[in-house]
Amino acid sequence: MINIRTTIVLYIIVLILVYLFLPWKGIFLFIISLLLLVHIAYGSFSICSNMYIKSLCNGSRTIKNVALTFDDGPHSEITPAILDLLDLYNAKATFFCTGESIVNNRDLLKEIDNRGHAIGNHTWSHSHGKNLFTASSLSSDIKKNQDLILEVIGKKAKLFRPPFGVTNPPIAKALRNFNFHIIGWSLRSFDTINNPEKVINKVIKKVKPGDIILFHDNRSNTIEVLKSVLDFLQSNNYGMVRVDELLNIEAYD
Repeated sequence: MINIRTTIVLYIIVLILVYLFLPWKGIFLFIISLLLLVHIAYGSFSICSNMYIKSLCNGSRTIKNVALTFDDGPHSEITPAILDLLDLYNAKATFFCTGESIVNNRDLLKEIDNRGHAIGNHTWSHSHGKNLFTASSLSSDIKKNQDLILEVIGKKAKLFRPPFGVTNPPIAKALRNFNFHIIGWSLRSFDTINNPEKVINKVIKKVKPGDIILFHDNRSNTIEVLKSVLDFLQSNNYGMVRVDELLNIEAYD
């Protein structure tokens, strides 16, 4: 894991050396400051950078299994269609659910669990702003969803994915209050864009053993995309397993 404090200290040392010994101080200070900002932004928006928290982003590359993961649901119409598709291909998946989606779809969350899929915590509100709030506010948002999942399916989720895959110091601090496995991804489907054919081609071209693939079960595009991806995976002898099986970890406490 990248140590952010060490990184900042090293940048400061370099800045001081540049200022003291190089003639083009202004240009170098600007460039190095820009590099620092890029570095911090990369660490925040790339969950697998491990700058702030340790995330699990792929399984073994030698075993021909992949993990299908779905964020932001459950959705009253799209999630059932996805569940039926998964059954058709004998595939298991992991659903990272938000509390706001669960609260009106409690029976659907039970159905996800009953069909043998794993359920993870994706915060209560999935708010852009939540990633900028205090650690205590973030912790309350996560716990609210954690309590709801436990109430509905009787299991304490151990899998967590931050909204948008964004990490930063407040969310890292908030997560210290929980015993989570933080789950990232190695292949993003981009099923949020309105071009299913492009999404399908991207996934089929890039998929490899051990991938954790990111989908969303609140997007109508996902059903068409998933059908083609499942066809490809099955015809190429991929196992489609829950993320906890792929990574050999526990899904619930």
